[in-house]
Amino acid sequence: MNRALRVPWRLLSFGVAWVLAQGIAESILGPLAGLLSRAIGEPVPAYPWASLIGVTAACAVSLRFVDDVPWSVMGLGDGAWHWRRVTGGAAIGAAAILATAGLLAAVGALRLEATPRGMMDGAMFVPDSWSGTALRLFLLLGPAALWEELVFRGYLYAVAHEAGGRAIARWSSSVAFGAVHLLNPGANVRTTMVVVLAGWCLCVLRERTASLPAAWSAHLAWNWVMAAVLHMPVSGLPFATPGYRAVVQGGEWLTGGAWGPEGGMMAVLVLGGALAVTMRRGPGHGDTA
Repeated sequence: MNRALRVPWRLLSFGVAWVLAQGIAESILGPLAGLLSRAIGEPVPAYPWASLIGVTAACAVSLRFVDDVPWSVMGLGDGAWHWRRVTGGAAIGAAAILATAGLLAAVGALRLEATPRGMMDGAMFVPDSWSGTALRLFLLLGPAALWEELVFRGYLYAVAHEAGGRAIARWSSSVAFGAVHLLNPGANVRTTMVVVLAGWCLCVLRERTASLPAAWSAHLAWNWVMAAVLHMPVSGLPFATPGYRAVVQGGEWLTGGAWGPEGGMMAVLVLGGALAVTMRRGPGHGDTA
């Protein structure tokens, strides 16, 4: 039987397993998060960890009982978690968003301003210090980025690659990645196209390194630097800004506005430039003919 004809059923079974596993995880983690929230006096979100558990369980069920393939098809083979790949991905993600912010600052479209201690600005956490906020953001953004990578550059990419090849895998996973972000506050066609481009770049990184964790660490570093270092919104979601925050001024097409810098033309220039340089360098470690 042609496995390409089974793609809808494989994705459906993955989705069902995800929903069921996440529901179970939420029923357990929800009360625990509530107890912890009351104990420390601030909300502790359970959803990123419940989502990660749900997606991981869905991957395990689908790979073992539906597809009968190893985890390596998702970029999780031997050496995928090697520290060089993970730290390399993180360096790429951090450099990309810092370059975006740097370009905005160079044209006078970004500046830093002081904020009162404890300012929330619609954030999820009550900040007590820069380091405390940075740690809490890591514990929030880390699992969120990982479950997204497992879904889009992991299982969806693997199924699409088997069915139609690399180009189909890149397009389908990147468009789906962008479509999911339409649920975020302030999303529009422009921000969605930039997220699609970011998804494409993460696909290329996953391929070049043969490592889904490298794509995860790049994804996490991009988000974490925006939220914890620059104190800017991440895909339309505001977070705590203890002590200072980066403020943009100018057209949203350039700066991204309230969505964050990843929704503007400067991000397109950085991501597009990095992609062009990468493609000119020829095949990478994980590329095949």
